[in-house]
Amino acid sequence: MSERDIYDPRLVRIGELLVQKRKALGTKYRSRENFIHQRSREVFDGVPWISVRHLSSLESGKNWISIEMLIQHAYALEMDPVELFRELLQAYQE
Repeated sequence: MSERDIYDPRLVRIGELLVQKRKALGTKYRSRENFIHQRSREVFDGVPWISVRHLSSLESGKNWISIEMLIQHAYALEMDPVELFRELLQAYQE
């Protein structure tokens, strides 16, 4: 994971969309830590799937999301990965 040095409003929009989707899952997922911990147990059989730092970087628009992480994130958000990609692409193009 490499952090970008240049501010990119398109990545910030993507990050904001990811935050909205996380928080829409319910109050127990409002914090990044709870989201990671709960989804690790509920979706990934207790296996850590992302660090708080990485999630923070994605949600703040500091990093691009990889294909592998997009798929895992979609499952954590209870979404089809293709649909999540469509929404991220739309946010990127706005």
